[in-house]
Amino acid sequence: MRRSLLRWYRRNRRRLPWRERPSPYRTWISEVMLQQTQVATVLPYFERFLRRFPDLPALARAREAEVLRLWAGLGYYSRARNLLAAARRIASEHAGRIPEDLAALRSLPGFGRYTAAAIASIAFRKPHELVDGNVARVLCRAFAVFGDPSRKPASERVWELARELLARRAPGDWNQALMELGALVCRPDAPLCGDCPWRAHCRAFARGLQDELPESGRRSATLPVAVEALLLRRGDKVLLWRRSDQERLLPRHWSLPETRHVPAGTAGPELCRLRHSITRHRITLTLRAGSLPPGPIPAAARWVPAERLPDYLVSSLWRKAVDRAAVLPIG
Repeated sequence: MRRSLLRWYRRNRRRLPWRERPSPYRTWISEVMLQQTQVATVLPYFERFLRRFPDLPALARAREAEVLRLWAGLGYYSRARNLLAAARRIASEHAGRIPEDLAALRSLPGFGRYTAAAIASIAFRKPHELVDGNVARVLCRAFAVFGDPSRKPASERVWELARELLARRAPGDWNQALMELGALVCRPDAPLCGDCPWRAHCRAFARGLQDELPESGRRSATLPVAVEALLLRRGDKVLLWRRSDQERLLPRHWSLPETRHVPAGTAGPELCRLRHSITRHRITLTLRAGSLPPGPIPAAARWVPAERLPDYLVSSLWRKAVDRAAVLPIG
């Protein structure tokens, strides 16, 4: 099984920029961006990010606002903040070199079990197994593992299988081969079993269970959220609002102010209405023109020139709102 999968991988692997010019830093950036995000979406972000921050010292010196601006549209913004925090820790505590040791990696912000194993095995050829969604699906089908692989005991069995199968002489290639098999062949729907190098070994295929495995747990219920926001203008400036740490959605982000933020503001006619999803939240946003009474603005607010809105409005929710209103273009 090891030989057949590695042979398949070396013939069929996608030519991706972080694979063609590998380095620990490039591997790390790609792995963080690829969490919960498709490869096709990541590619242009990866190239732009590396042009601006070509190495770890450049990233460690960055301002959070600039990192978030380059991340805008990728979502899950805690990834970007953890990336910056980890870069600063590596610069100050590890002389600017990403550590090779798994325990040292796990101590860094944003490095969970998977990310630490991915960096250690791919970048440093350390013999550590890993499991992501693609790997879990491949192993659940190949070995007919029942139960939800995101929960015990199925998750423990999947990690155990990953550890037993690990090609210790080529752990990086092996882990990427498993992930690639899940991405290209052992897909969630309509797996391409005829193209699979493990077809002869796959217990799910032998028993006709490839469409039933892996078993998934119950999905979390979606949460409807209604948001009413204001587009407040003063000359060529727009009022933005810095969200607090206590916000359920997009904490610490700059956004358009919601009516609850500026109770003294006057809500005018509706400019647009749109729907947007953030994790399991299904947001309906109504954007209205508005005005503020004379006097000082709240401490969380800031008047921002229109041309600088893309530097502040990181989330695509607010970019879409302003763009849809056809008042101020967002580039």
